[in-house]
Amino acid sequence: MTDFRFPAPDGTVVNLRVGLLCVQDGHLLVCRDNPDFLYLPGGAMLTGEPSGQAARREWREETGDTAAEFTLAGVVENFFRLGGRAWHETGFYYRISGETLPPPPFAALDNPGCVLEWLPLSELGQEPLYPACLPELLRVPPGELRHFVTDDRGPR
Repeated sequence: MTDFRFPAPDGTVVNLRVGLLCVQDGHLLVCRDNPDFLYLPGGAMLTGEPSGQAARREWREETGDTAAEFTLAGVVENFFRLGGRAWHETGFYYRISGETLPPPPFAALDNPGCVLEWLPLSELGQEPLYPACLPELLRVPPGELRHFVTDDRGPR
């Protein structure tokens, strides 16, 4: 199996992704490997891989935690530009309980350049954090599911 990420004929990168919403004690677990923005842990789904399985795999690969529980909170269709390219990303965002995490900050096990850290929820909006609909996604009541569309491509 390979990452479900490929260039479309027009050059747009098409990506299926899982994102992991881990909130504890008023803090959100985020990845910092780019000086311009933060994003949620997770990554590309593999071809033929269901999203729940991908969420468990990504969480285990990044944190080593196998005890977490996962609940789908939302699906995000995300359009943006990165590295000079247009992206069309569909993300499945799972709430997660990660009680066995090492104290952040710590490097993601599968990407030492990515530091996982706790961001106080009170600081949301003080620096770019993606997906852009994250504040609304965090407000989805447990047990409910929402669909979001974000478009950060800028002028076309």
